[in-house]
Amino acid sequence: MKPAMKSAVRNAVCNYGAGLLLGLPAMAALAEDAPAPAPELTSNIGVVSEYVFRGIRQTWGNPALQGGFDYAHASGFYAGAWMSNTSANLYANATIEIDLYGGYRGAVGDFTYDVGLLQFLFPGANYDKITPAGSYAKKSYNSTEVYLSGTWQWLNVKYSRAITDVGYFGFTSNNAGVGAFPGNPSAGVSGGDTTGSWYIEANAAYEFLPTWTASLHAGRQTITNSKGLDYSDYKVGVSKAMPGSWTLGLAYTTTVGADYWKNYPSVAGNGTTKDMSAGTWIASVNRTF
Repeated sequence: MKPAMKSAVRNAVCNYGAGLLLGLPAMAALAEDAPAPAPELTSNIGVVSEYVFRGIRQTWGNPALQGGFDYAHASGFYAGAWMSNTSANLYANATIEIDLYGGYRGAVGDFTYDVGLLQFLFPGANYDKITPAGSYAKKSYNSTEVYLSGTWQWLNVKYSRAITDVGYFGFTSNNAGVGAFPGNPSAGVSGGDTTGSWYIEANAAYEFLPTWTASLHAGRQTITNSKGLDYSDYKVGVSKAMPGSWTLGLAYTTTVGADYWKNYPSVAGNGTTKDMSAGTWIASVNRTF
């Protein structure tokens, strides 16, 4: 899942020294600001039994190697990158996904807010490389979203919106029009592109025992200028924090309303099909540095 996205950026707070103002130079020197915390660079690497993003299977039922880097500044600004292998059966001529993101995170009491920009990149992938060749326009799968997120204790709500003409991963009436999905021939993009498509999600993570965390997720994907393409996805999971910054996880994810992804034919032209929205178990192992 993308990581969810996918980065763990910590808040840094500047602490200021205090002293009694007695009018003496020596005492004034004691009241100087304490140095700000140093910026923090973290990284992560992991393996999942299958890469699933917003309920849609990204690796054609195969495992994925994933990893990334996160940089957090004491001011609250952050940036990062995350990568995973994907499948050329889903993204024509693609074998890797690269996500670049940046934003600002702050806090008001127990409430944390996060606003940022996320770009999904699929190097070398393009709709005109679908096999067998059709009348597909040269259109990239790359997509850019802005997001706004709020977290209170163990509950998080996040809204993401596509802002480029690529829209929902390049979906247009040319490459994803009505009749393009065997699972539901009446579903598809009905006009123009899918700019403005949006996704809203609620996430909960609760440590019910020391080192054990239960998680719940519910999301709703809305694709503009389309009919029959909107769907919901759900996930429930549990994770165990291990010594040495390792984490083991197990989750089950499924969708409702995404039947058009059933019997989806490979865009690599190898004759295989896959139910891209089918419920599936995901096992994971991850380490942070």
